[in-house]
Amino acid sequence: MPRSPRKPMTRKRRTVEEARGEILDAAEAVLRKDGPSAIRLQDVAAAVGMSHPTVLHHFGSREGLLEAVVARAREGLHFGLLEEVKDGPPGPATVKQLLDRVATSMRSGRGRTFLQLVLSGHGNGLAGLQLGVLIDAIHEKRRAIWAERGKKKPSLESTQFVVTLAALALLSLSVLEEGTPKEVLDVPKFQSWLAKVLHQLVENEG
Repeated sequence: MPRSPRKPMTRKRRTVEEARGEILDAAEAVLRKDGPSAIRLQDVAAAVGMSHPTVLHHFGSREGLLEAVVARAREGLHFGLLEEVKDGPPGPATVKQLLDRVATSMRSGRGRTFLQLVLSGHGNGLAGLQLGVLIDAIHEKRRAIWAERGKKKPSLESTQFVVTLAALALLSLSVLEEGTPKEVLDVPKFQSWLAKVLHQLVENEG
């Protein structure tokens, strides 16, 4: 009995944005499970049903893929923080809420992805955070608050110092929190204390 002709395999049609998104999702999944060193383009391609050359077409190289993962994670962090800065009223509670949000992001999701890559030498370290966007937003909010109170304009440098201090503290906490006994460092208590310190710095020039 003659065999029926085999149907040709149909490839899933994706837009450029869909293809890039699926590749990035697959790379993030590997990263969270096994770390940056485990990311191989062939494995990522197989996970999303694409060829190795297709992944290369979208990202150019393994390093290009990792940098794209960093960029997407950073954008997610920035969006949430900018919304918080724009909508939140001034005060210690708002500063603490902002810190808590960043700390939570650094423990899971794309914030954790970003941290893993930065600590493994990708994303240009602290410079990869591109703090300028946040500094500008926070400084604009700070200037408006000071103007309402009849105070002179705060210096941009002091805003830069406050934001950089917060970023360094939160990155350090994300590393120290894992495996650090509570009697050595009570992280929630420290975050509350840090929020008060940062609020005082935001309220004053130094």
